[in-house]
Formats: sequence, structure tokens, C-alpha cells
Amino acid sequence: MAPNDDIFDSANEAKANFDDIYNLPDPRRYYRTLGALDYRIPTEARPIFRRVMKAMGKDNLSVLDIGCSYGVNAALIQYDLEFSDLVARYRRQEMREESVAEAIFDDAAFFADRRKAVEATFTGMDVAAEAAGYARAVGLIDDAIVENLEAAPMTDDARAAVADVDLIITTGAVGYVTEKTFNRLIDAVEGPPPWIAAFSLRQFPFDAIAEELTGFGLETEKLDDRCFPQRRFRDEEEAAGALAAVEALGLDPAGLEADGEYFAEFYLAKPRSAPQLADLRL
Repeated sequence: MAPNDDIFDSANEAKANFDDIYNLPDPRRYYRTLGALDYRIPTEARPIFRRVMKAMGKDNLSVLDIGCSYGVNAALIQYDLEFSDLVARYRRQEMREESVAEAIFDDAAFFADRRKAVEATFTGMDVAAEAAGYARAVGLIDDAIVENLEAAPMTDDARAAVADVDLIITTGAVGYVTEKTFNRLIDAVEGPPPWIAAFSLRQFPFDAIAEELTGFGLETEKLDDRCFPQRRFRDEEEAAGALAAVEALGLDPAGLEADGEYFAEFYLAKPRSAPQLADLRL
């Protein structure tokens, strides 16, 4: 087992388990549960992702979201919505009373009626088949890959789905996925290596992934002096585990995790000839 695997396993063991909401036929419980913890990393990430997409200088980018869940990032990037807007939507009594089929139909109409702020093609990847299937059913993503690339190579169908990907994004997968997943994904891209825009909790080192990406000609930069809130800790046990995890890496939790929330850092991997991270004015 690689050193980072031990770090990831230990940090993940301390996190609250939300498996019961990550793979349901619709996202109502997901939004209500995480909304109660002020989950907001997709909202924090949206302007960063949009700026990166603009900097790439290509129309209608093909974007792959690792850990797409119910299509959250695709929803916020494409439409002028925040995570809290969707939380409020699913807290409405009429949404609570709908059947699964009615909720999916209602959501498909909701997104279809909205003006897109960003035109892009989204592919979602997640081990949660129900969640990814919902995202595709309501039109938030164009294709869904339900595979665990930590455990097995990509299928031919999955390789075909990512063949033309320009940009890979993630807001919460690092720590569950490692350099192995990134290697297999980029290896399947038939054109130039895609850019990687990743938010990673401070307790999950990105160095092994960054080193792997150099083999594809990608240079990784971290956005310095800025951290992004993910959500509040669910309880004292989770808080203690998070503080222990960041301190084990020699990081100071003061003003960050010590105040009761997870925080993420942003990493951008791109060709060495591309503009530097500072030039993007994030």
C-alpha cells in the first residue's frame, strides 16, 4: 500500500458516513441532509471552474466530473444556481410528497426551462449508479460512467465516453480516488491530455496525483493562500478526526478546521505552455 493510501484511509475513517444518501433514485434526501450542514463547496467551486473553462479558449468544452453524484457541479456550472437554491427547492413540501418518477419529471422540466449560462458537454463518473442515472435522466449530464477505476481498468464503453474530454473536474472525489483513477482516465483520452481542476480537502495530499500527471505533460499548481469551505462537521467525533488528520500532515487548523468546518484547496494541472494560475485571476 502506498503511503498516501494509509493517510487517505485514516482520514476517511474519521469522516461521517453518508452512504445512505449518495445512491438514491433522486436527490431529495441528499440536498436536505447536506444542506443542514451548510455544504457549499460546489458553490465555492463554480466561479473557479468557469474561469478555468474560459481560460481554455475553446467553445463547448467536454467536461468530465469525477464523483458527479446527482450532477451537482454540472447544475451549478451550467445554470445560475447555488447549492442553497437546490436545498430550498427540495425542502418544499410539494417536492417531499412527489413520487420518484414525479420528482425526476419535475426536475427535468425545471432544468430544461432555465437559460444556460455556460454551454458545455458534461460526462459524470461515479460508483453510485442511481445518482449518476438521475443526473443523466434529468439532463444535467450527457453520459454517465459507473465504474470504480481504483479497483479495475476502464471498460471499452467508458474509454469511448472520455475519448474527447478537455477538462476533468472534481469537488469531493480526491481521497476516495487516487492517482490510479486519474492515470486511467487520461490514458483513455485520444486527444491532448485534459486539464485537471480539482478541489481536495486539506487532509488529502494531492502530491501523488500531481506527480502522476507530470507523466502526461501536465504541470500542477496550487492556488496559494486561499482555502474553500466545504461543510460543517456533523458532530464532535468528526471534528476531532478532521483536526487530527490535518495536524498529522503538519498543517495548522487554526481559523479553518478548528472553527468547525472542512476546508479544501484548489489545484490546477495543465500543459506547461498554458497560462499560469496567477494569470487566471482566481
